[in-house]
Amino acid sequence: MRAAVLTLITAAGLSGCGLLYDIGQDKALQNCERAYSAADRQACRKANSQSYEDYEKRRQAAKEGKAP
Repeated sequence: MRAAVLTLITAAGLSGCGLLYDIGQDKALQNCERAYSAADRQACRKANSQSYEDYEKRRQAAKEGKAP
């Protein structure tokens, strides 16, 4: 029982990171709309469109010294 509760708490904590990442990405994408030119807006959207899962894969690869 204790292990199940600990697992549930850990899973909830880890999913929180993804939620916070998504909130930050949404805010960044909203800020892209303030860019002066269409090309700047498009570049901003591209730079800020990475999913949390992709971000985490790239982060782990960098931690391990592997190229993405």
